[in-house]
Amino acid sequence: MNAHNKSICFVIPHFVTFSTGGAEIQVHYLSQAFLKKGWKVEVVCAGSGLEKQIEKSPYFNNNITYFYYKKKNIRILEFWDVLRALKKTSSHYYYQRTDFALTTATCWYARQNNKKMIYALANDGDAHKNKYSLYFKSYTYSNIIKSWIRKCDFFLLDKMIEWAKKRVPYVVCQNEYQLKTFNDNYDTLGVMIPNSFEVEKEIEEDKENIILWVGNNNPVKQPQLFLELAKEFGIYRDWHFVMLGSACDMINKNEIPHNMSVLGSVTYTEANKWFARAKVFINTSSSEGMPNTFIQSWYFNTLVYSLSVDPNTVFSKFNAGFCFKNDIEQMKTELIKLIEGRDIKVQLKNGEDYFNKWFNLNENVEKLIKYIQA
Repeated sequence: MNAHNKSICFVIPHFVTFSTGGAEIQVHYLSQAFLKKGWKVEVVCAGSGLEKQIEKSPYFNNNITYFYYKKKNIRILEFWDVLRALKKTSSHYYYQRTDFALTTATCWYARQNNKKMIYALANDGDAHKNKYSLYFKSYTYSNIIKSWIRKCDFFLLDKMIEWAKKRVPYVVCQNEYQLKTFNDNYDTLGVMIPNSFEVEKEIEEDKENIILWVGNNNPVKQPQLFLELAKEFGIYRDWHFVMLGSACDMINKNEIPHNMSVLGSVTYTEANKWFARAKVFINTSSSEGMPNTFIQSWYFNTLVYSLSVDPNTVFSKFNAGFCFKNDIEQMKTELIKLIEGRDIKVQLKNGEDYFNKWFNLNENVEKLIKYIQA
């Protein structure tokens, strides 16, 4: 490949300079890795009007060229703003993650300008059809007009996104389920490249009797289940439940029990410190890909309890934690066993081994480069 084509633009609703969710962190890792390999890196993301605030972020990098669009309440209208931002870029590859109207804008721009687009699935739902129309069912509206507008918005958004997914030439999946489902629905066989993890500086914390939950305010995260779990375990006064992330905004402060701390959004470094301190991480999501939170848990030797998600059979086959097949009562039973002294050395060792096998950043970036240059 000649030097002119060693350029990549990451297109994502929010970048790590504004939000530190799983998708944002992963794109941050990739952007830094490509810079180290001598590539020119651009980013297109929401943030128009917030440039000064974003530049104060510790993740802001002057070696990256940023282009911002304005977030819209009507999602389909973002297509035009994203397209205008894309026209200012000059990369050869366009890596897009977390689908909205920007998925369609990126695909349209790449096809019209002989660019190469890579679509990266952020979770299992990205492989499905009618994704946002299904999300709509979890929303409640007191105003019928607003409900109708959002329903139409999500319906059209689904059609736009599905148009793009049928035409994108490169697809990056996190697990086998995504590979198969995306191929079944969109007739494109992608490649599996898991999420990666890298600690910027070593973190040393002693393990405490902490049960941790981390997530954003996406309804699939089901944070209320963690709250209910904490309420039932109030008799174990030596153990404390801790909740992090924007999903904390969905919790009624009047319902928080004495054995639970709801800390809201924290920096990524602070979140890593909580993983280092916690003995257990609990995931209550109904759908995920390969969550960053699982990877962080395995790195920091924290036991994973997953209510429903078992990506690549990492729990049922590799025994790197526990998955309860959506049986909350079974999760409670096993949590009691853990509190009472259950031996978990095998699961912790398997999690460590699984981490070392799959989540090396440099190796995964090399896989990505080899895939898109083929």
